[in-house]
Amino acid sequence: MVRPRPTILVKLLVAFAAPTLALFGLFAYVAYQVTRDDLDAELGHRMQAVAAAAATQLNGKYLAKLEAGNEDDTRRQQAQAKLAEIAAATGARLYVFDAGFGSRLDTGTGPDGEAIPIGWHYYTAELDRHEVHRVFAEGATVASVTFEGADGGLVKAGYAPLRGEDEQVVLVVGAEAPAAYFARLDDLRTSLLWWGAGLAAVVLGASVAVAFLITRPVRRLAAAAERIGRGELDTPVDAEGGRGVGRGSRDELGVLAATMDRMRGQLRERDARMQQMLAGIAHEVRNPLAGMTLFASILQDELAGDERAAHAAKIAREVGYLERVVGEFLDYARRPPLQRGDVDLGGLLAEVRDLIAADAERAGLRIAVEVADPAPRVDADATQLRRAVLNLAQNAVQAAARGEAAARGDGAGAADVRLAAVRRDDVVEIEVDNRGPEIPPDQRERIFEPFFTTREKGTGLGLAFVREIVHDHAGRVEVTSGGGRTCFRVTLPGR
Repeated sequence: MVRPRPTILVKLLVAFAAPTLALFGLFAYVAYQVTRDDLDAELGHRMQAVAAAAATQLNGKYLAKLEAGNEDDTRRQQAQAKLAEIAAATGARLYVFDAGFGSRLDTGTGPDGEAIPIGWHYYTAELDRHEVHRVFAEGATVASVTFEGADGGLVKAGYAPLRGEDEQVVLVVGAEAPAAYFARLDDLRTSLLWWGAGLAAVVLGASVAVAFLITRPVRRLAAAAERIGRGELDTPVDAEGGRGVGRGSRDELGVLAATMDRMRGQLRERDARMQQMLAGIAHEVRNPLAGMTLFASILQDELAGDERAAHAAKIAREVGYLERVVGEFLDYARRPPLQRGDVDLGGLLAEVRDLIAADAERAGLRIAVEVADPAPRVDADATQLRRAVLNLAQNAVQAAARGEAAARGDGAGAADVRLAAVRRDDVVEIEVDNRGPEIPPDQRERIFEPFFTTREKGTGLGLAFVREIVHDHAGRVEVTSGGGRTCFRVTLPGR
C-alpha cells in the first residue's frame, strides 16, 4: 500500500508557517513576561521609595511608645496628617506597624469603613514576614511579592525601616498600591493575540498563495509528462499556461519546462525518424513476402496432386505468419492518436462477440455477453478500444479451446467465454474471462510485456497492445486466474 505523501502546501506550512508562528508565540510570551517583570519591579521600587520618604517624616521613638487608646493623642494625629499628605501625593496607602504586625498609623480604613486603631493586626503584612524580618534585622528597604488585596485586586507593597533611639529599627513603614499595570498587561496580551491571529492569517495566506503558484506549473508539467509518456508529442510543454515557455519565464520551473519541451521535440523527431524507418522496413519486407506468397501459390498449383504440394502449403502458411508479424509490429509501433467519442459498451461487446463467433463455433465453445441496463458508456476511441477487447476475446477463445472446455462438458449451461460490462461508482469495468488453463503466477505480470509469449507462433505484442490502448484511455488492465477460469478486467473512467 502506497502511503500518501505530504503536499507542497503541507510542506510549506511545516517549513515556513509553523516556525514563524512558533517564533512569534515565543516572542509574545517573552515580551509579556519581560514587560510584566519590569513593571512589577518598577512598582516595587516606587513603593520602597514612598515608604522610605514617609519614614523620614515620622518620629519612630514616639510612635513606638503608642498603645491602644492613644488614637486621639495630638502628636499621633499630627503624624497621621503627614502620612495622609504623602499618601494623597503618591496615591499609595501608608501604614506603620511593629514587629508583631500591630498597627501604629494607617491612612486606610478597616472592613467596617472606620479608621484603623492602634494594635490592629496586619495579616497581609504577616505573609511578607521574610521581607519584614530583613527590614528589622538589616534596616533594608524591600518590596513584597504582588498579592491579592482585600478588594480582590492585585497589590504591591514596599517596606522601609523607622528608627528610634540609637538608630535601632523599631517600626516598619509600609506603602502599598494596586498593581494597575496588570490591566495594561491584559491590553498588551489582547494586542499580542490579535497580532498573532493577523500574522497567522498572513502566513497561511502567503503559504497557500506560494503553494498555488508552485503547484500550478508543477501540475502542468506533470500533465505534460503524462502526455509525452503516452506518445502525444505535438503539444508544447507550457508550465505557466501561456506565460512560461516562450514568454520569458526564467525561474527553475521555467527552465524545467523549457528542458522538457526540448526533450519533447527531440522525441518527436526521433519518433518521426523511427516511423520513417519502420515504413521503409515494412516496404522492404512486404515486397519480397508478397512475391514469396505469389510463387508459393504458383508452386502449389503446379504440384497439384504431388506429395510435394504439402511443402509448398507450409511455405505459404509461414509466409502468412511473417506478414502477420510485420503487421502487428507496425500496428504496435505506429498506433494512431486517440479519436475519442461516446462509446456504448453494450454495442461494442456485441460486435466483438460477432467477430469471434465463427472461431468459437468451430471449437464448440459457448459465448455469453452480460451488460448492465442501461449499458455503460465511456469516452473512448471506439476503434482502438474494440481492437483491445477483440484481442482479449480472441485470446480467451484460444485458451478455452486449448483447455477443451466444450469437450469436457463440465459446468453445463456455463459459458466458456464471457464478455461483461458493468459500472462501479465512477468507473466502468469490462471483463473478458474464459474456462481454460490457468496462467501461472510468475507469468501474470510478464504477459503484458512486448514480445513475451507462451505460444509457439505468438508475437507477444497482442497483450502489450491492449495495455497501451487502455493506458492511453487513463485506465488499467488486470488479470486474475484461478479455479479453472482466467479473467482480464479493463477499468476505464465512466462518463
